Amino acid sequence: MFGRARLRLTLLFIVMFALVIGVFTLVFYVSFATVLAPDFDVGPELTNSQAAAAAYQATIGRIGLALVVADLVVVTVVGVGAWVLASRTLRPIREAHLRQRRFVADASHEVRTPLAAIRAAAEEAIARDASPDELRTALARIVTSAEGLSRITTDLLLLARTDERLIDPRRETIDLSVLVAETIEEFADANPDARRPRLALETDLPVSADPDEIRRVILNLVDNAVRFGAPVSAVRVVTRRTERDAVVEVQDDGPGVAAIDLRRVFEPFFRVRADAASPAGSGLGLAIARSLAERNGGRLTATSQPGAGATFRLTLPRFR
Repeated sequence: MFGRARLRLTLLFIVMFALVIGVFTLVFYVSFATVLAPDFDVGPELTNSQAAAAAYQATIGRIGLALVVADLVVVTVVGVGAWVLASRTLRPIREAHLRQRRFVADASHEVRTPLAAIRAAAEEAIARDASPDELRTALARIVTSAEGLSRITTDLLLLARTDERLIDPRRETIDLSVLVAETIEEFADANPDARRPRLALETDLPVSADPDEIRRVILNLVDNAVRFGAPVSAVRVVTRRTERDAVVEVQDDGPGVAAIDLRRVFEPFFRVRADAASPAGSGLGLAIARSLAERNGGRLTATSQPGAGATFRLTLPRFR
């Protein structure tokens, strides 16, 4: 599909430039033919007239040949340039198409797992004369799988909404450090067994953003650091200012992320660890966090060294 589209664009550019050059050639030829036409009395000097006419015809022929060669060279150059331009134009479309196909495949895989568990539990309960306790166990498995499926569906809908750039976030002027402190309190209340993140907050960091969306970003980053960091490590949350921006950094001293994986951690459904021992999750949290950050005019980046932890950095323009 992309090869045919590139070929069509290339041919379109060649035809367009060939028409332009054709018009240029016609005007150029007529102009030269007019300018170089002999303009003298040929009556009494027939021999000179014949010589002038011969010279004129030779000159016109040479000009025409030069124009044909020039046209071929220009059309060749334009064709190569059009091919390169078409390739560059279609590359983002091709990459987006590949990402979409990978996203659909990953989403189908994630949805298939809880659906398979629901079906297996239901079929097992129906296939034999199960006792009340066995039915309750099967129903509990169905409920757990349905909850997982609901979370995946909710995250997919949220990701789709955050990718819609036409919908502006509900912006307010907020103090980023105050929002971070409130978010950490909310996280600690919801996760009493987890180690409380350590805070180092700089005062007076006003930003213009949607507080609910930025809170969701911070919660995702902290939850990710707690679940994937070292078991005895403490997550550190830092706010600071730069010349133009307000920055939130979520740091852990866990196993870190390899460079090859660091480039993909914000892709939907990508997991650094996908084995049975890895923490549960759909792999959508960081993708949602980045989309929310970009919706609010910010950036979300990550740095890491294997064995030395990871740092996720949210950068937002400071409100002046």
